[in-house]
Amino acid sequence: MDVIALVGPAGSGKSHRAGMVAYQYDCEAIIDDGLLIQNGRIVAGTSAKREENKIAAVRRAIFLDEQHREEVRSALWSAKPKRVLVLGTSEDMIIRICEALDLPHPETIIRIED
Repeated sequence: MDVIALVGPAGSGKSHRAGMVAYQYDCEAIIDDGLLIQNGRIVAGTSAKREENKIAAVRRAIFLDEQHREEVRSALWSAKPKRVLVLGTSEDMIIRICEALDLPHPETIIRIED
């Protein structure tokens, strides 16, 4: 499974552009804010946007909760996409997400500014 990363500050439009980037790089799944998305629908996970505060949202987005992490990891590995787009606010965040979900480090990093 290959990983493509889309990195940019919060509120910069990563989620909005994710579908276009996924299509451009032939990604079959997207990891965004604690969710696994395939074919435009949520397959597993819980959105970090629903959390009550910023700390809880970050914890959700990087899969620190064991039950949440296992739900998404299991669904991801069952689906076996060839390529996954992972969204994050920094390269460090992308690496944390990849490690939590047992994904390889990204082969390509796209900056939202580009």
